[in-house]
Amino acid sequence: ENGDVVRRGDVLVRLDETSIRDNVNSADDAARNAALALDQAERNLQRLKTLRASGMTSLQALDEAEVRRNGAQSELSAAKSRAAQARQQLQRTQIRAPFDGVVSDRKVSAGDTASIGKELLKVIDPTSLRFEGRVSADKISAVKVGQAVSFRINGYAGQDFRGKVTR
Repeated sequence: ENGDVVRRGDVLVRLDETSIRDNVNSADDAARNAALALDQAERNLQRLKTLRASGMTSLQALDEAEVRRNGAQSELSAAKSRAAQARQQLQRTQIRAPFDGVVSDRKVSAGDTASIGKELLKVIDPTSLRFEGRVSADKISAVKVGQAVSFRINGYAGQDFRGKVTR
């Protein structure tokens, strides 16, 4: 909620991970199937090498088995890559605070749809706030860069804040 204090690493937003978890499971299944296919292609290639050594199969059959084994290796690599990518997406379903701060602007509520580039909330670091103030034209000559200033903010009764002029 707006005004909540958060610590670095705190979970701020949890996105629905149902479809992404399904993608992870599907990618894991595909990787297992590709590993089994590679194992079978490798065993078949070894059998044909043994048969070829005794002259009981053609060189073409051996070459075809090697091509199938290489294809199975490629498919296993691709399946593992898809599984790793799905896991990375799963990790991105939890939005964590990048630093200690305060939630200043919550843009979404439970049930809203999140999309790439959509702002979900803002977290500010209260130790590095910027204050913009107005100075009347007749007093502007008294203001210098680097000068210390003190000011008050409505809602913080009796509390003085300090800063310095940066421009």
